[in-house]
Amino acid sequence: MPRPSTSSNLDMSAASGSVPSPLQRLPVNPRRKKVAPDERKRVATACNSCNVRRIKCTGDRPCRQCTTSQRECLYPEPVERVTIPRAQLESLQRRCASLERQLAARESVRPETAQQAASPAATSAGDGPALNGDSLHPIQPSGIDGRMLSDPAGTSRYLGETSGATFLDTLKELIVTATPLARVLDDGPREAAAFLGSVGRYQTHDSRPMVLPPVVDPLSLPPDAVITSALTQARYFIQDGNGTFTSGGIMFWPFESLQNIRSIAAIPATPCPGPHHRPLALYHTAFAIAHMLNVREPGSAVDGRLGEEHFARARALVGNPLDRTTYTTQDIAVLALMALYLIENNRRDAAYMAISNAMSISVMNGLHKGGSGNELDVRTFWTVYVIDRWLGCVMGRPPTTPSDAITLPLPRECSGFPSPDGLRAHVELCRISDYIVYSSYRESGLPHLLTNATVRVERALKMLEGWRSTLPRCLQFPEDPLTLIPVDLFTAAAYGQEPVNMLSGAALFGQDRAAWALHMAYNQLVILAVRPAMLMAVWKAVASIVCANQTFDIESHPQIEPIRACSDAARRNLRLGRLMRLQSPRQKLLLQDLHNIFNAAIVLIMHQIIFVNLRTQDLDDVGWASEVFESEAETGSEYAKDCARVLQDFRYLAQQLRNPIHDQKIKQDLLSEETPSPDAMDECRDSSDATREPEPPRPEGKRGLLYQKMAAFRQTLSSWWRADEMQFYNSYLS
Repeated sequence: MPRPSTSSNLDMSAASGSVPSPLQRLPVNPRRKKVAPDERKRVATACNSCNVRRIKCTGDRPCRQCTTSQRECLYPEPVERVTIPRAQLESLQRRCASLERQLAARESVRPETAQQAASPAATSAGDGPALNGDSLHPIQPSGIDGRMLSDPAGTSRYLGETSGATFLDTLKELIVTATPLARVLDDGPREAAAFLGSVGRYQTHDSRPMVLPPVVDPLSLPPDAVITSALTQARYFIQDGNGTFTSGGIMFWPFESLQNIRSIAAIPATPCPGPHHRPLALYHTAFAIAHMLNVREPGSAVDGRLGEEHFARARALVGNPLDRTTYTTQDIAVLALMALYLIENNRRDAAYMAISNAMSISVMNGLHKGGSGNELDVRTFWTVYVIDRWLGCVMGRPPTTPSDAITLPLPRECSGFPSPDGLRAHVELCRISDYIVYSSYRESGLPHLLTNATVRVERALKMLEGWRSTLPRCLQFPEDPLTLIPVDLFTAAAYGQEPVNMLSGAALFGQDRAAWALHMAYNQLVILAVRPAMLMAVWKAVASIVCANQTFDIESHPQIEPIRACSDAARRNLRLGRLMRLQSPRQKLLLQDLHNIFNAAIVLIMHQIIFVNLRTQDLDDVGWASEVFESEAETGSEYAKDCARVLQDFRYLAQQLRNPIHDQKIKQDLLSEETPSPDAMDECRDSSDATREPEPPRPEGKRGLLYQKMAAFRQTLSSWWRADEMQFYNSYLS
């Protein structure tokens, strides 16, 4: 029998006046009418006393009940409730934890130390910060998360897990803790570590406004000789060496002949330049880059001499960068080249925005799906892709467009275009960097990344090795990192050798600068994949100094082979950097080259701390890297000054901590409660590493100080020793 409808039941119930059955649906109660405050019978909030006693409160201050009973009348503080999504809450919690770590790191430097960092002055080892719990906050090793770092102007920006600035900030936390220990071991005066107060900061000019001329003529071009020279320089550094590179270059730019450039500028502007003049923006940006390439004289890297006038002309032609609807595919290369100029100008956030615009316009025009089928558009898109991936990896940020959404075929052989081998290999390498960056964001739910750190490291290294083994012949280099060894420079000069002959084995690496840059990028990815394990080994090595019964042995490390591969990659990059600097006009290195050289030098210094044997060539390579950044700093580059300071302080730390880590007798004497005898100290010096330089006599007061001064830090350093070998991979892979 069919069940009667609800409406019929309600009608019957209403007619009979009986109580509705429980099976019947009751009508919805109307919303209560909002009562005005003066008509309310009860107050909105009762005082604490009436609320506890469960009696009616009059709402007065004090209320009538409290006045009668002579109690203190207090009302609860109003609390505004805010509801936010769980994902946003977790993001805020992670940011709060990161800021607390930065605050602890800054507070770990005593006021007098920070003052010394601001104005470096010579201080004795005994004047270092006291090693007690009141003056220093212990820093515990944990996963290296992305963090908010401040630029020189105090503006905070997010730098992700693969960012060099994030890794360097973690390294600074180690040095902040270990430098007082190194000063106890030091024998004489030494300048205070100049960058100890820079934890939580990074070097960029993005908050500094770019000084551009107020009025420029965008159709004004320099003389023909200047145009030819500027494009020749630009093509050597960022393209195909004016057709001489067998790889065809690892980026592509649609530069045209001088005649075509002049014909575009000759089009009448009535009353102002129109869309047909916009291709000139590419050349104005190239002229600005050429100005940057010629910044080599001391003090020349100053505002007004960095090609700002040409960049202003390009900006005037392309218009509002936020109005993407007015852009065409011809503007994509302009925005990408602007991103390169901004990178060289140490404005990475601005470059990140410029390349994001270029990628967005490409997607709007369907280039990522092969929209036009034009080989020029194909190569332009892949150039945008590799710059976008490089910036994403360097800054630890996700790429603009996921690789899964791109179905555009790779560049192919085409008449009138350079060889596609270099650009194709660069794209494939960037896809591997995509994996490394994405594995940092594995919490986003990528199933194939939800594995332990060891598996991810092995997979990254296997992908990189597969890429190297399948390179075309024109891009193949010798496998042995010791093939490219610099000879003694003084001997070379004495025999009148040319710079191109100052590296033995240089002929095996050809004359293709783009291929050198490609292999440097490959080595840098090897470093990114392994350096957290290497940094954790450094933390444990430092901790072993105060662990009397524990000996640090890197050979027993579960990741010893990847760590050795990381060191070899650093050696290759430093030697490629030597070759690149000797071969480049005016010994100019791009900021991308300097970034790779700096990271390689840091890795080799870490290698010196954790490995027993020292290589003379490693010391020479790190010394060369320091000289490079000191030379660049003379031009006025703030980025180079920061890098030079970090290398100087980190080399000092390695020099002071190395022997106590690897010589058990020296460590036992330092941890002894009693002052060791001179004979015992001499015996320790004799048993130390053969490469160690002779030490001056140690003052009496220094002997045995380590036992007393490190007492407060022993628990912290012991936790470093007990940490997991892969602990820095807890939240990221870089």
